[in-house]
Amino acid sequence: MRSARFSVAVLAAALSLVTVGALITAAPSARASLTTSESEQVRGYVTAADHADRVRALVARPDLTPDESAAVMAAALSGLELDGRHAAYLAEIVRGAPSPAARPVLALALVRGLLARVDAVYAAHPADLERSPAALAEIGRAYDFAAAQVSGEAPSMTDAARAEVGRALSEHVARNASILRLDAPVGPGIAWLRAQVAVTRVESLRDGPTRKIDAADELGLTGPRRAVLVDTGILVLDRGGSDERVAEVRAVLDRLPQAREGAVALYIGELPATLRARGAVIAVADAAGPLGEAGSPWGGEADPPPVSALTMSVAKGLAASAVARALERRPGLRVQVEHDGGAAGVAALVAMLVVDPARTVDVAAARFIAGHRETALWLADAMGALAVFAPAADPHQGLTLTLGPRAATHVVLDPRGSVSAFRFEGPLWRIDRDGTGGASAFKRDGVPVALSMLPTARVAATDGSAWSGAGLVFARLAGSPRVAIAAGPRVRVVGSSVRDAIVTPAPGDALTLEADLRLDGGPGGLVLRALPGRVSFSGVSLLIVPGAPAHAVLMVADGSGDETAASPVVEVPAAPSMHVKVVLEARALTATVGAIALSMALPDELTHGDLGLRAYPGVTLEVTGWRIGASQVGAVAKKKR
Repeated sequence: MRSARFSVAVLAAALSLVTVGALITAAPSARASLTTSESEQVRGYVTAADHADRVRALVARPDLTPDESAAVMAAALSGLELDGRHAAYLAEIVRGAPSPAARPVLALALVRGLLARVDAVYAAHPADLERSPAALAEIGRAYDFAAAQVSGEAPSMTDAARAEVGRALSEHVARNASILRLDAPVGPGIAWLRAQVAVTRVESLRDGPTRKIDAADELGLTGPRRAVLVDTGILVLDRGGSDERVAEVRAVLDRLPQAREGAVALYIGELPATLRARGAVIAVADAAGPLGEAGSPWGGEADPPPVSALTMSVAKGLAASAVARALERRPGLRVQVEHDGGAAGVAALVAMLVVDPARTVDVAAARFIAGHRETALWLADAMGALAVFAPAADPHQGLTLTLGPRAATHVVLDPRGSVSAFRFEGPLWRIDRDGTGGASAFKRDGVPVALSMLPTARVAATDGSAWSGAGLVFARLAGSPRVAIAAGPRVRVVGSSVRDAIVTPAPGDALTLEADLRLDGGPGGLVLRALPGRVSFSGVSLLIVPGAPAHAVLMVADGSGDETAASPVVEVPAAPSMHVKVVLEARALTATVGAIALSMALPDELTHGDLGLRAYPGVTLEVTGWRIGASQVGAVAKKKR
């Protein structure tokens, strides 16, 4: 008898599970369908966002097929703009389902109805969707609803039900492939919508050993995007187009595998809202071009490393994720990080270590020398965070941390998990703390660090009224520039306003000046016949605007803050560094940028003056090869005398 009762119980449980799946996947012969009157009732209730119970009763009727339920909702939603109130109403329809078996039926019907509505919105905006914020917001609400059914927030959603939502999304993508295919170039507004669809489709798949390959197949990925997903489990999402950037992303992902734990996707671009997902979605800012000084976390203490701005952006996003996970695992380190200023500074150092560890150690030491000791603490904590995921200590090398393309060995942790010593590229580095937990010493091979020990560090730009070094002397001409002068000579000017400029005495009115200029962040250049003015400075600027191509122009400033173009704006070939030569005579100026020449006659008020440098706000101008000589005309006149 017990055996018989057991068999009946097992059979009943199996039938219960089959019934839920059948409601989603099977299409039994319908005994009836909604009448026209009942369909109109549903439309009216949905339009008014009222009587959710009546909508549930009609749409989830057991005698309707999934297609019929979806058709009812598609008709009800076809002419309805999905605003926030209606989105909440639809969520309540599913949440208040009368039984667990009814919830997947309602969820799928509403998802399919909403996707039909989105199809109509896409059709209504064939060319202007990116410029239609209301339409983008409506589509976003529809996709968010679908994601909620898959992400685990909706109750009673079985694997079969999630798979059906994923299938409905795939069919929707096929109908709108020109913008929803991941390699199609689109604007930022559409990119994040497409990202939500892709993440939901991946998360709708069943877990299993082939899930990564199944996901790549489901999304139609090829080339580098497919390889990243299959190899790392991370879906790279952006505005589409070229796959070149994916290789940059892959390089950083490989260097920081700790960040991949629990993550499902990496989104490159500005998100108007958080993507809904069961796993983490790491969002990083989009960026183009090389990493310039303005965006370099190494700041004024080192040249920016030769990497792209995108590489640095991805490293920052992944580092924040890795640090968060490390602090979850090691509470003692979390306490230390909070004492040292918080996780943001530590994540910045992790990103820097991933991209260029040697430069990062040098900069932390250089800042310590300059009195900015928090960077040394962040370095110790950052290495401690990476140590959370490190393999067991090697008998010969001790605890070893992978830092970008290199490794630190013989790593020593303090009781809270922050690093106190490590060997990197030969030397043994040590960061000591005082009784309050602050950094008291930074040593290399037992000796306090000095700039001469730091090959990639440089003198930081500082505020002031005068600067000297390497045989040069400059004074502030106008504004509030920051300046550094190093051996070479090498002069660096960091601008904070349009009038920021420095000046050095000219040996005479007739002269030649040659220099190599490197600009980062915007316009800057030379000031000739420079004199202080009432508001700014007066003089002639040889202004260079970097770009591809770059541009150059001669500008005359009158000292009141106004400037006027004194030559045509000319194109000059883009280059990391531009060689300029200026020939000044009593009443004439000729300048060449590379092989491109500009010239002008000097006005009476600019027959005398000094030589200067200027940089626009947020711009760094670096000058090397500074050489001053007599002009040929001036030399001839002197010889005749």
